[in-house]
Amino acid sequence: MIRLALKNLWARKRRNGWLMAELIVVSVILWHFADPVTVQTYVNMLPDGFDSENLYRISIQEYDPSSYRYREEAAESETRQENMWRIRDRVRNYPGVESATFQIGGGGPGGRSYTATSIQVTEDISVSHIQVDFVPKSDYFTTFRYQTAGGPSTEQMDRMTLENGELIMTENILPDAPSFGYRYKNALGDEFKIVASVRPVKIHLNKPPQQVRFVKSGVQDADAIIFRLRDDVDPDAFLTDFREWALRELQLGNYFVVQIESYDHYISQGYFSNTYDYGVQLLLGSFFLFCIFFGVSGSFWMQTRARREEIGILKSFGATSGKMARLFLLEGLILTTVSVFLGAVIYLQYALHTGLYQPENTCFSPFVHYWYESFKLHYLIVSAVVWLLMVLIVSFGIYVPVRGISRIAPTEALHEE
Repeated sequence: MIRLALKNLWARKRRNGWLMAELIVVSVILWHFADPVTVQTYVNMLPDGFDSENLYRISIQEYDPSSYRYREEAAESETRQENMWRIRDRVRNYPGVESATFQIGGGGPGGRSYTATSIQVTEDISVSHIQVDFVPKSDYFTTFRYQTAGGPSTEQMDRMTLENGELIMTENILPDAPSFGYRYKNALGDEFKIVASVRPVKIHLNKPPQQVRFVKSGVQDADAIIFRLRDDVDPDAFLTDFREWALRELQLGNYFVVQIESYDHYISQGYFSNTYDYGVQLLLGSFFLFCIFFGVSGSFWMQTRARREEIGILKSFGATSGKMARLFLLEGLILTTVSVFLGAVIYLQYALHTGLYQPENTCFSPFVHYWYESFKLHYLIVSAVVWLLMVLIVSFGIYVPVRGISRIAPTEALHEE
């Protein structure tokens, strides 16, 4: 059948040449749209590294010294720390709350601020990472439900004091070995040891999971309480009573509640522009795919119907509908494969000059963590996506008309002959 399909293509080389030119142009343009959409969709589907479901955030501020509610004795460092712990404990002990912790400086998963630094893996290789501040023994890792990567559990991490250079980091710091138990020195010669590790975390949800170093901090720097509801609690009914209670009972010293919101809402407010850009890319890509679907499939539809007499001859020689459909689809597959291959080669020249799409990344690592970071693998995967889309479009334009024509009698198909 392959030999017959090749003969048929060569017999109509002039008409197929125009179709091939059309497919090459379309595949190059489709490559341009498919590359960012494919990569960004993959990034968005990567695990976050934490669980935001049933997670809520209480934004807390302090009264300004010029306010009549400001209390000077409550501004002392020790009093501020005690009041912040009391606020956290009141939230944790509220009926329906599973756990509660602190958020410092808007950092952490989905946070709006971050600090980037680096560690020296070897003498020649350094890996940058995001620093996330947290308060030890505050149920931080349990509340966010970080995914552990060997070693201590989240409950054990929450009991650690992290003294003498002990650190908690994500597992993707090193390429071929778990980060748990790894020792290294900084530029000043200070030695550190990774005593626990978690899965990579999406600090920014529109970016791939990052390398993260969790650094202990004081509770006086906290600006929010993060709490998790039990899975059996109805959030809507809970928040109705909780908001009224929080505004009244969580006003301690100079602290007062500003806002209570779900953590998902908090994240979405900080990344609206990024999700908007991805939505525009997806919309434009879908619109273009819609256009080429009708354009390309329409061209093959008309060409297939123009071969009505050929189908009648094949039927008169005993060819079945299924065999004719397979023959025509094989011709389309060969033509599409050659065209997409040539289109991909053309786009490769552009990609070698400007590079392929890479999602914005806060941290640098010389190690390959995801397929799109490898140029060769990136190019092959997106080429496969483009080829698959083109094959589906062309197959639709061939199968539907050939299936309908092949069901009529040979005499009817050949009546014009």
